[in-house]
Amino acid sequence: MGASRARRLSVLDASFLGMETRDTPMHVGALQIFSLPKNAAPGFVKSVVQRYRAPKAIGRPWNLKLAPVPLGRLLPAMHEADEIDFHYHVRHSALPGPGGERELGELISHLHSQPLDRTRPLWTCHVIEGLHDRQFAIYIKIHHALSDGVKGARMIAASLRDKPGTSLAPPWESQAPAARRGKPSAAPRAPASLRWLTTLPGAFRPLFLRTPDAPVVLRPFEAPNSALLNGRVTGARRIATQQLDLAQIRRIAKRAGASINDVFLAVCSAALRRHLLASDALPAASLTAGVPMSLRADGDDASGNAVGFIWASLATDIEDPRQRLAAIRASIGAWKQHLQSLDAAARLPFATLTFTPAVAVMVSGLGARLRPPMNVIISNVPGPEHPLYLGGARLDAMYPVSIPVQGLALNITGVSYAGKLNVGFTGSRDRLPHLQRLAVYAGEALAELDALL
Repeated sequence: MGASRARRLSVLDASFLGMETRDTPMHVGALQIFSLPKNAAPGFVKSVVQRYRAPKAIGRPWNLKLAPVPLGRLLPAMHEADEIDFHYHVRHSALPGPGGERELGELISHLHSQPLDRTRPLWTCHVIEGLHDRQFAIYIKIHHALSDGVKGARMIAASLRDKPGTSLAPPWESQAPAARRGKPSAAPRAPASLRWLTTLPGAFRPLFLRTPDAPVVLRPFEAPNSALLNGRVTGARRIATQQLDLAQIRRIAKRAGASINDVFLAVCSAALRRHLLASDALPAASLTAGVPMSLRADGDDASGNAVGFIWASLATDIEDPRQRLAAIRASIGAWKQHLQSLDAAARLPFATLTFTPAVAVMVSGLGARLRPPMNVIISNVPGPEHPLYLGGARLDAMYPVSIPVQGLALNITGVSYAGKLNVGFTGSRDRLPHLQRLAVYAGEALAELDALL
């Protein structure tokens, strides 16, 4: 399969390859925790491994690998792999005793520190047994150039079933989507299809021309320096997890007139504030969060990324949790209001252009030396609302595992599933060696906010 069939990546997808170094592997991951079925045979987990290594078909993006094309480092392209070694891509592991959260966390931290092999399709899977309470885990990582968080959650959920059964199909077992039937829509006329170009200059106005009566739309590079969160990172990772109750979050959001994401940001803000105060490292000015915002339309199952960034104050300079939540709500609301005011076709280009300076700093390796574009990345990905099963094994939790980069030592991502918000904290091991404390603080911050409102 030659380079003639290769497809160039978008600028956004290519940027994730460009940012990758040994210290900044650019893959995202998912840690799934399952309970064994009742009366499960001793070889149940082995059966999962065997089935995962023998898919009936494989679809995009799992069959894509980097193509050898001219200027491939600057303008990378992907093509379909002729052969895939599933014994390489699907590994079988076992935890040492007692098989608790500590042992699992250490293993996932190690696995997530290892970069993907660029000569193969950019993903691997680890099926892990030996967990206590009759559980096993599946950890999958895939390069961010191939998938954003929303797409990744959809692919994993699509491979599971709503009820216990016998299907052990892996996420990569898929057929190319059938061509849509019906009369093709007429191509838009050029002036209409390019109308959004004329709106872009005005889209940047609120970022640079602020007026006293308008909400403040935060810009990149307005964040204060944080000794723990910003600076040089190494490739060693530390992973921590926390499971929050969605009903409790919704209750708080309703009382405060806020969104679920507002409350999640407030919980993360409180945890960060407490952690930095304990280290005598809280900046006087508020921390700023980069919040990925999915621009993927409903039903859009294309590989690649459709995500933009907005910048929100975490109000860590405010002591009162209720006032802090209100300030966060106002800050992120200003950005959302601005995005909604843009032509729909202009939103992704605007978000990409806004994020480009931050990407340039990170690609150049200067992120650890300059004022940070943000202090932390915090995202919230919607997931399935009902329980899912792999064969007869119930999915108990699905934790996202994400990406620290130079100048940004921490990423916090939540995925909703079956009444819970599963939160993954991914940090640079050298800068945040006690990351589990942050996860504990997040759980306590939610309880505190619930008691106050």
